[in-house]
Formats: sequence, structure tokens, C-alpha cells
Amino acid sequence: MAEGKEEKHNIIIRLYGIVQSVGLRPFVERLARAHSITGAVRNSGGLLEIKAKGTAPRLEAFYRDILEKKPKHALIVHAEKHKAPDEDFNGFAIEKSSDAKGPVFLSPDICVCHDCVREMYDPKDARYRHPFISCMSCGPRYSIIEGAPYDRENTTMREFGMCPMCAREYADNGDRRFHAQTISCHECGPYLLFRDPEGKTYTREEAFGKAVEAVKGGGIIAVKGIGGYHLACSPYSEETVMRLREIKMRELKPFAVMFPDMESVKRHCEVSAREEALLESDARPIVLLEKGEESLAPAVCNKSRFVGAFLWYTPLQAMLLAECGPLVMTSANVSEDPIINDDEEMMKWSRRLDGILYNERKIAVRLDDSVVRSVAGKTQMIRRSRGYAPLPVLLPGTGIEGYGVFAAGGELKGSFCLASGRFAYPSQHLGDLGGPGNGSVYRETFERMKRIFRIEPRIAACDMHPGYESSLFARSLGLPLIEVQHHHAHIASVIAEHGLLKPVIGVAFDGTGYGEDGAVWGGEFLICECEAYRRAGHLKYVKFLGGDEGMRDAAKSALMYLIDCGLGNVTKDPRWPLISAAVENGVNTHDNSSMGRLFDAAAALLGACSYNRYEAECASALENLAHAALRRGIKPLQMRFDICEREGMLIADASPVIRALCENADAGAAALGFHRAAADMTVSMCERLRDKNGINDVALSGGVFQNTLLLEDTMEKLKEKGFAAYMNEAVPPNDAGICLGQAYIGLKKMEKRGTLGCA
Repeated sequence: MAEGKEEKHNIIIRLYGIVQSVGLRPFVERLARAHSITGAVRNSGGLLEIKAKGTAPRLEAFYRDILEKKPKHALIVHAEKHKAPDEDFNGFAIEKSSDAKGPVFLSPDICVCHDCVREMYDPKDARYRHPFISCMSCGPRYSIIEGAPYDRENTTMREFGMCPMCAREYADNGDRRFHAQTISCHECGPYLLFRDPEGKTYTREEAFGKAVEAVKGGGIIAVKGIGGYHLACSPYSEETVMRLREIKMRELKPFAVMFPDMESVKRHCEVSAREEALLESDARPIVLLEKGEESLAPAVCNKSRFVGAFLWYTPLQAMLLAECGPLVMTSANVSEDPIINDDEEMMKWSRRLDGILYNERKIAVRLDDSVVRSVAGKTQMIRRSRGYAPLPVLLPGTGIEGYGVFAAGGELKGSFCLASGRFAYPSQHLGDLGGPGNGSVYRETFERMKRIFRIEPRIAACDMHPGYESSLFARSLGLPLIEVQHHHAHIASVIAEHGLLKPVIGVAFDGTGYGEDGAVWGGEFLICECEAYRRAGHLKYVKFLGGDEGMRDAAKSALMYLIDCGLGNVTKDPRWPLISAAVENGVNTHDNSSMGRLFDAAAALLGACSYNRYEAECASALENLAHAALRRGIKPLQMRFDICEREGMLIADASPVIRALCENADAGAAALGFHRAAADMTVSMCERLRDKNGINDVALSGGVFQNTLLLEDTMEKLKEKGFAAYMNEAVPPNDAGICLGQAYIGLKKMEKRGTLGCA
């Protein structure tokens, strides 16, 4: 039979994943015409639905090309193809979106593409120097979405009507801006405004010129970005950076620096090929890089050996850095408060700043810049937000569709998770929930994500700690509640993202977590399978004095270990008699197995740092000391943990390590030796647990594993011993990641109740 007379068939294709806002509908429309396929494509709820009619060979080639030649930013996690009833079509059309049920997938914000930047710098182009230029392949996405599906009327761009040029391009299936929901130009889109400290407002090019003038004059300005405002200034002026610290009430924590190009990054930082790829990725995260030869003002990074470096990702940022060079770009907020995303709120700062550069496009979702690092040949997420949120994590082996779980997360590094079926949606970074304003943002984000992703929780999962704001919120929902032990959630987050369905040895090292025996846990070895776990080992309990606030005091932590070891004679701390008496008499004390507190104690004993003015300051100082020794070729001071078994529980005793730290050896050698001893102990404990349980997979999680030296040494030694070692990659190892573990455990418990089994 000739092809022209070959029988035609109807099929329906459904694509799940990041299939909206990434140019997939125009791509499908052009592909259909190329294959002589008739039909239609539309956004249907959170998925893409394609009706197609053609001969069997052409339909098969059409389907294959969709999957293999999809647009760069499309992420298809699942595809379905079914026969459909006979239906005739007049050509191939992009239909109006429908509001169907089912999983919803939304794209993160995407950095401005090279084509748009080229146009922005072309004097002959209609969008020359348009600071909000975008196309169907780039620009704001999640930050402007107020509902699904992703259409202009469901975004904050609906307030900007299209001019004839933009409307023509939007409707032209051969144009780069065909169905680009963020399309705009000088005539119809957002435009720049600049308010000076006296309240005078400038517009467009004059606004941009005033902003550049303020920065070049040593000033600090607020710049409205994708997910909120930044505070921007020169990274070379110590006086200006110190003034910025006063404004933000941020004494020492390092600032991130935005660079105009990769050459500039490489002058200031050491950059590997993997780190360069991260810097240039569509997400454009802040990447933690070792300092290089060219220096910044000391107050930018203070004592950190890292520069938080990133490249511009909006057209406006590209224009600013082309004029001003590298800039400190830090979230506009008082330290620990939510990032400011509201124009009126930002204007309250006008007297403290040298100007505010903004526009009238609303920011629907607050999004801080994401932070990552390259470690052990992998990407480690430190803060998951712009560029990554709201990408879901696929959960192999789980899934009862329609049974939603709300996982509340922890207290520090606030983040929650909504999950249903095989998909878990971690929220963006929401700040420490103890900070002012963060609780309300947490609740607002919960309501918003629940609505947009159409997940109505049937159960809630939360941390066991009775005082966490996240746990109190979970309890307030009135849903059946599952309390998840903190460190079990850490390990479950690794299990979830890597799809580990067999039992694993979980190693969870962090600062604090509520234990089932009422003690403070934090140096834990667990045996985990599906939703179940048992504690198989831990650091030896040491008596600690006081509550969570006292955990900032590393010198006090050192005293606790010295008391435990009977080494009072080595300290000059005047608090020794009082604290020693309180511990001896059991006054306000608790048992503590925290690896985080042990790192603090080591930092204090070696003189690296004695008080945490921001989270993990002491542990970072200890790592810097060890790293410097490693670079100088100093041999590590030999030390080790004692390991014993008591009533079936493996106990790692740090007493020999504490004694070694008090030997007045070279501080760098001792710091390096401490890291080596911690890694060796971890591997030895895992070997003993493998011998007892026959388990070869190891999952590492917890904030202490943000320590590069410890993580890389541990991963390498585990592999040398034949273990398969896993770490967090999709979510942070710190408390921002435990919501994923809680959600996984919640879904597994629902499966069990539904008699679906573990796998």
C-alpha cells in the first residue's frame, strides 16, 4: 500500500515532568508538522497532553523524536502513549490549557540564555538594553507562578499586556518567543525604577545610570531580582562591606560574590572543571570555591577559605556587572529574617541604603540563591532554592496516588515537603524557623504549594522534638501524625533520593537531634530499611549542661569533654569549678552523643574558635586549620577513638582523641589528625556493622558531613573497604533535607497500611 493511502491511527501521548514553561508545546507543534502529523497539544493540569493522528511509522518517529530531541530545559520523567478514538484534525494546533487533575510539575527559574544576551547588546535589536529580556528557553518561572498550568494569566506577568510586536512573536510558531509567557519589551514589559535616599524616583536608563553611579561611588543599593531583593556593593571596599554588615546585622558570616564572567571568577578562586560546569549551569547557584590569587576585601569572606561565587543570571545583573565588575550580592534581609520580595517592604530601607533599583513585576515566591559545592566527585547541595525548587524528587518503590503526606522538616534550615504517589516536592529554603517572620513565610508557602501542586495531605510527619515550630505546625493541622526520629529522617533522605530498597548502614552526624531515650543524639549509626530503623551504634554519651542555646559555646563543650575525661587540670576556663560541680551533681544536665559538639570541642581546645556566632563557625574554623596543615604537607597527629560493644550497641569513645588534643602538639597537625580519626572511626564502625548484619550499603547524612575533609576522607576509605557509599545530592545533608526523609517514611507507612509491601 502506498504511504499516502496507508491507514492512519489516533494516539494520545501524556508527558510528565518539567514539560511546561520550557518551550515543549511549540516544539511539539513544529515536530508534528515536520512528520505530517495532525492533532493538538495542550497543558493539562501539570502534564502535557498530545493528540496525534498519522500513519503508524510517522507516529512512531514523532513519538521517538519528542523524547530524544526535546528542548534543553524539558525534563520528562514519565511518558505514556495509548490508542485513542478516531478523530479528525485540521492541521496541528496548540490548544487552550485545561485544568485536569494529576501530578503537577513546574520549572525552576532559568538563567537568561545566550541568544537573549546577544540581542540585549545589539543596538539594532528592538530589545537592546532591555533588562527583562527573555524567551521560551529562559527567564523567571517558579518565582512568578501563582497557579497551574503555566500560562501567562497564571503568572505575575498577566499585569503586562503585550504590545503588537510581542503579540506577533508570541503567536508565530517559527519565533523563539512563540508562547513565551514572560515575553516583554521596552514598550510593554516591566521597566526599571530607582529610588534614591531622598525619595526621588528615576526611570529606565536614567534609573540604571543612577544605580551604577551609586555602586561606583562606594554605595550600597538594593536590586530586585527573581526571588527577592539583593543588597549589592563593591567587594573591594572594606569600609563599604563593613557598612553592609552593620545594615544586615551580620557580623562575620561570609557574603556571596557575583562575577561578570568565568575569567573573573578564576582570578579570584580556584575552579575545577566540575565547579565551572556548576557555575555555568542553568540554575546558576552560588558555588563554594577555594580562594585564589586575587583578593577581595577581607570582610567579604572573613576567615573562611571559601568564596561563595556565582555568575549573573538575569539580564539586569549582566548589565550591572558589565559596568561595575564583581559585586557582593547578598539577600536583602536582616540576618535570619526572610528575604524581602515586596517593594513596599524594601522601601522602608531606603534611608539606610544609597538607592533601590526595582521594577513593578511582582515576585510570587521568595527564593534565596541556592548554594552548592563539588565534593567527592559529586554535587552537594547546601541550600536548595532558586534554580532547583520546585523540582520534585522521584521516589522509586513508593506510591499510592492521592494519598498526600505533609512532612514538616526541622527547626534550623526550615524546609518542608509535600509528597504524593512517587513524587516528593521539597519546598525552597525558608530560613531558621526560630527567626522572626520565617514562621509566617513557612505557613504561607505550605498553603501555596498545597494549592498549586494539588496535594491534600492525609497524614503529617514531623520531628520528635516537642518544641520545634515545624512539629507544632504539623500537630495543628489535625491530621494523623507520624513522629520521625531526627537522624532516621536524615538517613531516609539519602535512601529516598537514591532509591535504596535494601537495608543500609546509616551514619548521621550533626549538632543535635531528639533521641528516643530523651538524650541528645548526633553521632549515630543506624540500620535502616524502608520505614524502619534501629540504633546500632553511637558516640559515647557525655554529660552536657544546659539547653540548645548553650550549644553555641564551643569552649563550654570542650569543658564537658574534659570533665568526662578527668582532665580538669589542662583548662584555664574560670567556669570549671561551677560547671564541674553541676555535672557531678546532675544539675540541669543531659546525655549527649553529638558529633557536632565534638567538633566544637576540638576547635576550642586547639584555639581555632571558641564560640559559634553563626552556625558551624567553630567546625569550619577547625576544618580550615586542618586544610591549611594538609596544604603545607604537615603530617596529622596520630589519634584514635576507642570502640567497644555494650549490650549489643557499638560505642565510639572520643576520650583518647580529647587527650591527644591536649598534648600541646602543632594545632594544624592536631586538627588534621582529628579529621582523620573521625573518618577512621566511621569506617571501623561500619565494618563491624557489616560483619554483624551483612549490609554493604552506607548512607552518610547530617550537617557535619558538609565538612569537605571529613566527607571525602570517609567516602574514599569506605570505598577502599568495599562499601557502596551514598550521600545527599538532591537535597542538603543539613536539616533542610530531613523533610524528604520524613515524607519517604510517611509514604512507606501508608503503603504498609495499604498492604502494598515495601518494594
